[in-house]
Amino acid sequence: MNAAALADLLETLVNIPSVTGQEAAIADFVAGRLTARAAGEVLRDGNGVVWRGPRRGRPLVVLAGHLDTVPPNGNARARRDGDRLYGLGATDMKGGDAVMLALLETLDPAALAFDVAAVFYDAEEGPAAGNGLGRLLAAMPWLREARLAVLLEPTDGAVEMGCNGILNVEVTVRGVAAHSARPWTGVNAVERAAPWLAEITRVPPVAETVQGIEYRETLALTTLHAGRTRNVVPDTLVANLNHRFPPSRTMAEAEARLRARVPADFEFTVVDRAEPGLVCLDRPEVRAFVERFRLPVAGKQGWTDVARFTSAGIAAFNYGPGVPDLCHQAGEYCPIPNLAAAYETLAAFLKEGA
Repeated sequence: MNAAALADLLETLVNIPSVTGQEAAIADFVAGRLTARAAGEVLRDGNGVVWRGPRRGRPLVVLAGHLDTVPPNGNARARRDGDRLYGLGATDMKGGDAVMLALLETLDPAALAFDVAAVFYDAEEGPAAGNGLGRLLAAMPWLREARLAVLLEPTDGAVEMGCNGILNVEVTVRGVAAHSARPWTGVNAVERAAPWLAEITRVPPVAETVQGIEYRETLALTTLHAGRTRNVVPDTLVANLNHRFPPSRTMAEAEARLRARVPADFEFTVVDRAEPGLVCLDRPEVRAFVERFRLPVAGKQGWTDVARFTSAGIAAFNYGPGVPDLCHQAGEYCPIPNLAAAYETLAAFLKEGA
């Protein structure tokens, strides 16, 4: 499977619309192609597709990638420019899906060093509660027997370990409504919150090292709502804090540290959370992969489903052909040479082991 063939496959995938919640067509395509060309069993669960090779008592390795994208931004159709393939989802993460499909279509399961399964799942870009990987791990418990999971999220050919956890918290500040002509008869919630807002928006990123890998803890105020109409002093202000915290910290610790930054008389409500992905660089399979292929290693700053695998006790890492900095951008693209490099590296690993 050369770079040109991989690029053709990626172009086909990009041109199948698959915004979150609308993955049926691409799931049909993947299931049909695997049924026709890959020597294994194809399982379907909603808009998720799982391929399972024959079990021969070898360690199980799971490849995984999501099929959905964010909404288009003038980039719904694929186009090529030199060694770049542009289009919605090209980097996040249909490039990884193309590599997965190519591996399953070209490798002989009987000749591999591992038992192999692949998970193409839906709804990754939506709310965490609807994420298709979580549903598939629950519906197919044999997946949790995996020794290793490789998530083909965009890493530009590096191995990105773990991922930061996420907390979204709504902070509500109460006041008393009043006519704007007589503001002294009320309590302006914005005025009450202003000193804290000035402080919370200046919290700097903090670097933390886990197993020799750097992560950045961040805190961002992402939405702010106050006021009902132009002539009423606002009695409520609601601010959303988006907090990313390193894999060395538990959810409870992260929540307690964030709560300490909010005045006790302000309301504090967790509206969304996702556990961090654990760093597995000390696991033999992961260390051997990194050392054998001499790949750069970094921490995953954004959240990925590596966290779901490590929460299930499965060693996991991110490795894929897309470019992380291009995710969700109108001009996102996947470098075509990265497709071939990822295919060749994973093919060698699956055939020969670590």
